[in-house]
Amino acid sequence: MRFSPRRFAKKLILRAINLLEKFEYRNFDLDQDDPSKKIISEFDIDSFVLSDSGLVRAYKYLETQPYDVWFLELENGDTLDCADIHILFDENLKEVFVRDLRIGDLIQTKSGPSAVKYIENTGIPVSMVDLSIDHSDHRYYTNNILSHNSITSSIILVWYLLFNHDKNAMILANVGDTAEELMDKIKSIIKGLPFFLKPGMLVNNVMSMRFDNGCRILAKTTTKTSGIGFTIHFLYMDEFAHINANFIEAFFRSTYPTVSSSKVSRIIITSTPNGMNKFYELYQGALKGENSFNPIRVDWWQVPGRDEEWKQREIGNLGSEELFNQEYGNQFLSSSSLLLGSEELRRIRANEVEYVWREISELHYGNVNYENLIWHPKFDLDSSNEIGKKFVISIDLSGGNKGDFTVINIFKVSPLPKQIIERIDEFEDESDFFGLIQVGILRDNEMKLEDVIKFITILCENVFGVDRVKIALEMNYKGELLYDKLSSRDEFFDEMFLFTKHTEAARNLNPGIKYNEKNKMKYCEMLRSLVREYKVIVNEKKWTIPELFTFGLNSRGTYSSQTGHDDVAMTLVNLSGLMDGYDFGQIVGDLFDEMDENDYKSIIIRKIEGNNVFEDESRKGPTTKDGKSYGSFNSLM
Repeated sequence: MRFSPRRFAKKLILRAINLLEKFEYRNFDLDQDDPSKKIISEFDIDSFVLSDSGLVRAYKYLETQPYDVWFLELENGDTLDCADIHILFDENLKEVFVRDLRIGDLIQTKSGPSAVKYIENTGIPVSMVDLSIDHSDHRYYTNNILSHNSITSSIILVWYLLFNHDKNAMILANVGDTAEELMDKIKSIIKGLPFFLKPGMLVNNVMSMRFDNGCRILAKTTTKTSGIGFTIHFLYMDEFAHINANFIEAFFRSTYPTVSSSKVSRIIITSTPNGMNKFYELYQGALKGENSFNPIRVDWWQVPGRDEEWKQREIGNLGSEELFNQEYGNQFLSSSSLLLGSEELRRIRANEVEYVWREISELHYGNVNYENLIWHPKFDLDSSNEIGKKFVISIDLSGGNKGDFTVINIFKVSPLPKQIIERIDEFEDESDFFGLIQVGILRDNEMKLEDVIKFITILCENVFGVDRVKIALEMNYKGELLYDKLSSRDEFFDEMFLFTKHTEAARNLNPGIKYNEKNKMKYCEMLRSLVREYKVIVNEKKWTIPELFTFGLNSRGTYSSQTGHDDVAMTLVNLSGLMDGYDFGQIVGDLFDEMDENDYKSIIIRKIEGNNVFEDESRKGPTTKDGKSYGSFNSLM
């Protein structure tokens, strides 16, 4: 490993700290090998840190005796400086000491397992920090690595005050007690720091502190003029959505320029939703990339100890599910009831994936703008036209004038995960063991109809193959025109399109899906069942999952988005029309005949013939009779 200036500088700093601590701990009986001497001091805290199972409660801040510092660097760029017995987790979530790691070992991180690239024992002992976690698995992230440390807003504020000069931080809360409580947390963190990090304190009042490095922090109740008269470099606003509606706009308009004028300025805003106000505008802008804020959402089920039983108890205490949804469900409109329940949303969130753009030569040479077409990173696009693969393309059109979005959602017809197949007891044929898994999506509000026609044509003819695709087309807006244009091509045929009844009284099936008040409600509620039963598996993080988290019953008694567009959600509703008739069964029948004799096909055949899949009690997950492990959603790509 070549010389690293960064590691060299770190070692110089560590040696300086080590000299100071030798003097500080001169009267201590220190021994790195004696666990009973690990903790020098501890402080009670009440905060939450991020783990692989959501937010977990941290209740103690612990200062340790000096330990040799180890440098760790992973292939994905994540780094960690820690003790030799600091516990990390390998790719199987088994505990492993840092000192036992070797180059190439896989370690769990926020972005998945990553290999160890560099590891070194510096031999320089310094005191360290630990947290006590109120959770059974004791896991949380440190610098994106799954282990034993994390960060909160208060810790970020303390860091900012310690390592800057002549900077002002301000805490604003909707009530004075909350502002005072936040200031108390900051004081507790500073109190627990080792002496060489503690700043000289010139002012230490209930709602303000000033340090000898020129930094100061103020805590105030939010008013129309809270930020006027101050130069603010770090602004933290708590329960922002609950600021008085009469002056929230004026407050933000007067405060923001004083913060943004500094190149080192930072703003943190936290809140529960409270209607479609300024907080809603900022959050939606962050989701769309229209402002500089980074949106972070924490749902109630990510907090330890909160399960369905807790939810029902809180609904009873609050008096209604609507109030629960506003206080805990991150819903901006309390009158809305989400289509999907908490269990479905939790599962979807756990499987979300950041989709990626890929170059497709056929679209490029066809002069089609496809910059908003993204794919599941594990989806093999190059082999998508091979025998044994079928796809469903669900389409919702818009006018292409920067209003609503044209959405083309792409799903692969796939056997369900093996552990789901094993649990199915009631079935009619092989289609009951198959579902649709999302693999690609286009979302564009500038695409004209002629561009959509060209895009669908190339996608079906050159990328997937016309005999590999079923098109579920919403007819309410320009759907008939798109159908006419596509069906007039020699390569396209009627069997490529989903046909449904456009009215309850209709005797004949017509191309596409035409929504009315009755069938929209029916198809939306059918989608809920399809997601619950894994018949529709969605995973795309940028557009699909955010819309599902806001798609619910509105005050008019119909399903729509609470907070913006629902074009992606409606392409999912289209899938209910596919599952409601015989089309999906025919697709699966053709696909099943083409499939090679693999594990999935063998399991399904045995289920249909009445031979149950065996479960090996000695293994953590269900297995087939021959002992092979079931796959995950990623194996369905």
